[in-house]
Amino acid sequence: MKTPKQLPENTSYASQNFSLLVVWFALFCDYCLLTLAVPIFPQLEKSEFETGVLFAMKAMTQILSSPMVARHVDAYNLEPLLLGLFVEALSTVTFAFTKSYPAWCFARAISGISSSCIISSGFLHVQRRFANDPEGMGRSMSLVATGIIMGVTFGPPLGGLLYGVSEPLPFLFLICLICLCALLTYMLSLRLPPDIASKADAVQETNEEFKSKLKKLLLDPNITITLLSLFCANAAISCLEATFGLYMDKQFGFTVEQIGMLYVIGAVPSVIGSKIAGDLGNKHGRWKVVWAGMVMQGSFYALGPKDSFPIEIISLIGLGLGMGLVDGCAPALLAQRAGSHHDGTGIVYTLNTMAVQGGFVFGPLVGSAIMQSMGFGRMSAVLGLAMVAVSPLMAVNKNMPLPSEEGVEFTKIGEGEDIDDEL
Repeated sequence: MKTPKQLPENTSYASQNFSLLVVWFALFCDYCLLTLAVPIFPQLEKSEFETGVLFAMKAMTQILSSPMVARHVDAYNLEPLLLGLFVEALSTVTFAFTKSYPAWCFARAISGISSSCIISSGFLHVQRRFANDPEGMGRSMSLVATGIIMGVTFGPPLGGLLYGVSEPLPFLFLICLICLCALLTYMLSLRLPPDIASKADAVQETNEEFKSKLKKLLLDPNITITLLSLFCANAAISCLEATFGLYMDKQFGFTVEQIGMLYVIGAVPSVIGSKIAGDLGNKHGRWKVVWAGMVMQGSFYALGPKDSFPIEIISLIGLGLGMGLVDGCAPALLAQRAGSHHDGTGIVYTLNTMAVQGGFVFGPLVGSAIMQSMGFGRMSAVLGLAMVAVSPLMAVNKNMPLPSEEGVEFTKIGEGEDIDDEL
């Protein structure tokens, strides 16, 4: 007979919901800044290479800064999130008040550092909030992940629309949102329950202990295969973003505005997929949901012929839904494994960030090269079928229990266990 789930001491549903609102809002602001610039950067009238470098600066610095964030994230509560929002505001101010290419490269670069702090700290806070409720954690992880997708969805049209009114306006608007989010985060930090605040205070580790913890994570196949799924899913989407507009322009003669609306077609099912991923993972197993998402994303990516407009629409819908399932369930799957075998460390979310951004660097480079030599249709088939071929590796997680079968607090499950014993 299952024992009823107990909320952590001094934790109410209202405070949990406030936590989810703050993390969702922070992720939305972070990814809105990421994509807000999509229609704006070309206005600098730089070469394709220089524009590409500007787009890539965030992903590169986010990957480079992730090890530093990983080293310290466990020892803090919401402080890294506040720091990330502050740096993001600085980046946005730079975009608003200058049009210098070097200054924009600097602003884009430091936004990668801020993103590392926001994502790692935000997901770790959700994990700590729901340490006694594995099913609730799964639903909450998928819910806050919709903030990422909503930011990606609304960033480009918001940037284009407001930039047409006044060049600094999209960035000034986003600065207001970031400042509001920072205020809410500070309010949340003042009302953290003692049991949550004490988890960060208890973490005081040496460099050797950190390296040992990181090594165990990287040697855990359940962690690395899940990270691989995130890498593949985001590489596929970023490859599509880099090639789809060019193909639709050449093949169908679509305008920039029409192409932007097509992205929304894929974004809506992505939000839906991310929202339902939590409940599906709780019921059927998170690894199955991620697996299904990879198969769906790869299959619809490969679907052809690509010169048929209805097929393109169907492909975007399937791609978006598959992406939502992967992004909505993978963080909770990582949290489940980190909680049961790695003392609930937040380093796993930094690795999550590195996998996602690695995909955003790898996808456009490889996809563009394949498209140039083989065409858009064959590129889609190659990358889509490759994702389907990789997806069965998710079965390495098949021995992980359903969230409903876990009755012990995540941060205590791993005591006395060592991943080396399994390897």
